[in-house]
Amino acid sequence: MRVWLLIGWVAGAALTGVSLYMISYEVEQMEEELAALSEDIAKSGESIHALEAEWSYLARPDRIAELSATYLPELEPLLANRIGRLEDVPLNQPDVLDILPPEDLARPAALRKLQ
Repeated sequence: MRVWLLIGWVAGAALTGVSLYMISYEVEQMEEELAALSEDIAKSGESIHALEAEWSYLARPDRIAELSATYLPELEPLLANRIGRLEDVPLNQPDVLDILPPEDLARPAALRKLQ
């Protein structure tokens, strides 16, 4: 009887030791994964900070005004008489399927012919 009790205790201790080893191994893997994720988050934060600084530099009003004067010389401020009312906008637009014949629906948009 005592022999079986001793074997049970030894088996339980061995099972507990193996379980603790497996759990500690999993914890080490999770810690390595956490360290890698923390490093990725830090790198992403640095990238975001750099991109925000670059965006602030590129979105300066004086730079945008200079670029618009260079590349959009014919652009003029919107005059008040060019602003219409919502009632003037036609809201019932024809459907593309009603405009195009069925054989044109399968063609690329660049090759379609409007009726």
